Amino acid sequence: MNSGEETASALGRPWRAPRDHSGPTFVTGRGAWLVDRNGHRVIDATSGALNVFCGHGVERVVDAYASQLRTLAHVDMSQGLSEPAHRLADRLREIPGHGDDRFFFGNSGSEAIELAVKISSLYWSAVDSRRTDIVTFEPGYHGSTALCQSLSGLPQTSSTPDRCAGSVHHLDFGEFTGPGRRSPEARSHIAGQLRAILAGSAAGTVLVEPFLNVGGGIRLPEGLLGDIRRVCDEYGALLVLDEVFTGLGRTGAWFAQEHEGVRADLTAFSKGLTNGVCALSAVAVGEPVLERLPTGSVVTYGHTMSASAAACAAASATLEHMSATGAVAAAHETGGRLLGALGRELRGADGVLDVRGHGLALSVELDSAHIAGSVQHVAYDLGAYTRQQGRTIMLAPPACLSGEEEDRLADHVVTAVRKVVAAR
Repeated sequence: MNSGEETASALGRPWRAPRDHSGPTFVTGRGAWLVDRNGHRVIDATSGALNVFCGHGVERVVDAYASQLRTLAHVDMSQGLSEPAHRLADRLREIPGHGDDRFFFGNSGSEAIELAVKISSLYWSAVDSRRTDIVTFEPGYHGSTALCQSLSGLPQTSSTPDRCAGSVHHLDFGEFTGPGRRSPEARSHIAGQLRAILAGSAAGTVLVEPFLNVGGGIRLPEGLLGDIRRVCDEYGALLVLDEVFTGLGRTGAWFAQEHEGVRADLTAFSKGLTNGVCALSAVAVGEPVLERLPTGSVVTYGHTMSASAAACAAASATLEHMSATGAVAAAHETGGRLLGALGRELRGADGVLDVRGHGLALSVELDSAHIAGSVQHVAYDLGAYTRQQGRTIMLAPPACLSGEEEDRLADHVVTAVRKVVAAR
């Protein structure tokens, strides 16, 4: 794996030391493939930053973005509106279950989470001003701003000051990696903990990820999201779903909440919106929340590039491409085959703790972060670019993956795991 350390650069990087230039430098991407500056081709099992869901270089999306840039790039949404923003909101309403939602646009997943928290706070200011607290879950992750890190439940964000109006209650999910952790008893225990917090605190909002992405590539136990919805209803709490990673196809449904028939009060999403062409995020807010907001209230949010006309045009083109190519169904089918192939070869193997997946979000959990790092490097040399989260190798390839590419990816990961474990 190309270290990149020989190149002097003024570049600073997220989640890295200021002078850390390790890792490959890429020059081109097409479909499911990336090419680094040494000419090495790899299957992109990271989908960019988990946001290039349809594959690199989708002409429909690129052309829509470029065309809109030539026509009208941006207007300030606090002062005026753009036709592409109207069209995108209307197009999102066509997704089943969201026909009465209103969509507020931002730039990033972190912005979407902050906006969802602001809207929930505005709601409670009218309904019951005492309910200022928020319940989140460990090891959840909700973004990199100060507020979002205070809502997250990961060691790397635990030193961030609490920036919420009320308190943040972190409920421990535990590790859902063994069969017992997925049992009805585990679900019942978590639901009971949530019930106790809502009954004994000022909490009015519950924030949860349907799939713990940064927290280790873990799907919540089947039925748990429905349990959380029912407990929220029992105590009149708002359910905010962080679908920044899972929203728009990644799990084989338009939104991960669909798998359990759950409907959130507010849904934050981002990564799937523009296929990586530009920054855009959104919060879907249901009518029951909107109708209870204080009369004449203003949602105090907005950034310079929020809902740019060009980004909205790219997003509409992305949704059109997804519908035309059956990308959501492909995520379900391809993800199922990949999980089967990886599970047959690696589940129960030496050094492997678990193999799991949810659509095109798959994880191979190993017995140490060191082993996972070595597997990532070997897989890259073989031709697969994967993502390491602690001791877990995550695979989140684009939905355009062909059958041959699917087989190659599985083979490269299996070979890398076996090679690294055998050599230790």
